[in-house]
Amino acid sequence: MTIEDERAIREGQSFDESVWQTHAFCLISPDSLREQRVGAILDHLAVAGFKPVGWREVRVTAQQIDAIAEIQKVGAGSTFRYRALDALFSLGPSVALRLRDEVSRSAAERYAVLHEIKGGTPPRTRPGSIRHEVGSVNAILSLLHLSDSPANAARESAAILGPEPLAAFHDGGTFDGYLSVLARTQPKESRDHVAVLGALRGRIVSALWTELGDEGRALADRLTARGELARPDAGRRLAALVRPEAAGHPLLAVLAHPFDPSAAPWDLSEVDLVLRRHGCACDSWEMAVLTTSQYFEPVLTTKGAHGHADRDHDLGTD
Repeated sequence: MTIEDERAIREGQSFDESVWQTHAFCLISPDSLREQRVGAILDHLAVAGFKPVGWREVRVTAQQIDAIAEIQKVGAGSTFRYRALDALFSLGPSVALRLRDEVSRSAAERYAVLHEIKGGTPPRTRPGSIRHEVGSVNAILSLLHLSDSPANAARESAAILGPEPLAAFHDGGTFDGYLSVLARTQPKESRDHVAVLGALRGRIVSALWTELGDEGRALADRLTARGELARPDAGRRLAALVRPEAAGHPLLAVLAHPFDPSAAPWDLSEVDLVLRRHGCACDSWEMAVLTTSQYFEPVLTTKGAHGHADRDHDLGTD
């Protein structure tokens, strides 16, 4: 996309909205592809009467994130989203979809239906919606974006696909094969915030094992046996039990940090250097989950943080 194209999008220059009177623009985010949830998303859309008739794999850039924010009129108070969105789109490709409405509806009705079926943030607020039923980690790792009007669909598709977005779409008939190849060849991600934070703390505890002392090792054993290592207070309790001579160890601050909005967010690129230095590095999925959950409350979807199963218990609000 040229500088002139980006300026046109930012300044609200008109784009052809005609096709978006009967279609909708959807962006399937990288977390959906990594978790192999696209099929479930398409099933929900199909029930609501929407069929993908065009698609394209895309790598969303920081400039495109900025352009979408401009279109959505995201204010300065929401700029903290940018770091979280950078973490999301660094996970890999997204998929842009052109959805055809198979039901005779007005544009207003169509986009109202899409708004409801997409679901809210936090995800648990709309039972029956995609984000509630398919499941998402938090308000950023939330599976998909759907434009909210024909005008925004025109502008957002141009921001992602260039000034001639309709020409950029592949035929929808080839999309199933694309998804099948990914499903057969790529590992399916399933770790939520509980699993990610528990694994990170487990690596840190292992690295500090001889520094914890008898009481600390006993607590670590109890927490891991109960699946409670990701409890908000677990890391802090363990960090307080290290031997006095290890009190300044750089891993202790990471162990005690909750990685949720209850504490000031950290720059995880700096944290990653500390973790790598001590053999506790995070992979890309862990980095994305921990980064985004510092800004947006995670949803518990596995047994762990509080020692009980909770399919969709949101820890807070958007």
